[in-house]
Amino acid sequence: MPARKQITVLIFKGPRFEDHGLDVDVLPEIIAYKELVQESAKQIWRRKHPGRIRLPKGFEADIHLKFFGLEAGSTAVPLFRELPDTPEPHLMSLDDELDEAAAVVEEAILAAEHRKAPPTNLPRSVIPLFGDLGKTLRDDECLLLATGEQKTAVRYNNPIKQWILGWASSSYDDTVDLIGEVRATDLDGLKFTLRVDEEERVIGRFKPEQEAVLLEALGENASRRMRVVGIGQFAPEDGTLKQIVEVERIEVVEPSGAPSREPPIWERLVSIGKAAPSDAWETIPTDLSSNVDHYLYGGKKDRH
Repeated sequence: MPARKQITVLIFKGPRFEDHGLDVDVLPEIIAYKELVQESAKQIWRRKHPGRIRLPKGFEADIHLKFFGLEAGSTAVPLFRELPDTPEPHLMSLDDELDEAAAVVEEAILAAEHRKAPPTNLPRSVIPLFGDLGKTLRDDECLLLATGEQKTAVRYNNPIKQWILGWASSSYDDTVDLIGEVRATDLDGLKFTLRVDEEERVIGRFKPEQEAVLLEALGENASRRMRVVGIGQFAPEDGTLKQIVEVERIEVVEPSGAPSREPPIWERLVSIGKAAPSDAWETIPTDLSSNVDHYLYGGKKDRH
């Protein structure tokens, strides 16, 4: 039997749950919670691995949350993560991100209950997902969450949800990791324009020491791309990236599937020379440079 690890307990409070039964109408709450934790885990992983472009293979598919029964205390639903007997290395890391994601969701709810600002470790891109959590609850109902070894559950209801969603009413900053084509630079203003795709262009601010890499990417924008890792400012309405406010690292990269560049002629000549047998050089005339026409075309040999 696969190993199980408890991630959290969702406790439904209200008249509908006093008989310890789970109304099927509230099942979407479990799905909404899973999506919230899953997306938070992805963003936490990206923050930990700024040098990685993609999530590990199977990262999302390997997040399986299950419940195997209901517990007393109104209606309590323990959610477990099921692990195979011999998990892959990335699954062991995923275990950490899931725990952190569940914890930060609780921290956010607790902060909202006390009308505080969002936790600094809450990925801002997941804030809109709180809108789906609690949708099926009535005014006299709430959801309690108890994560890990937490002895006191945090309470989640509609007023708390509205406070959390209010965090997204102004622009927010979050990490970015983009690859695109440099279209323009403003060296005096320390700004550049990155075309991410046909529709999206983003303006970013760079540091003086990053100017050379930017100019290289701009000069070869027909065949090369630039990767930008840093902090972006996002719009509150839909979470779209407005600008890159700080560039932590930039590097010129080959576009996916692009052929490698042809090396310069001098590099190719050196490579050919190294590949030739040492005795082959002994057959080359010492006066080749001054009598090349003689050796190639049979012309008169220059004796000087």
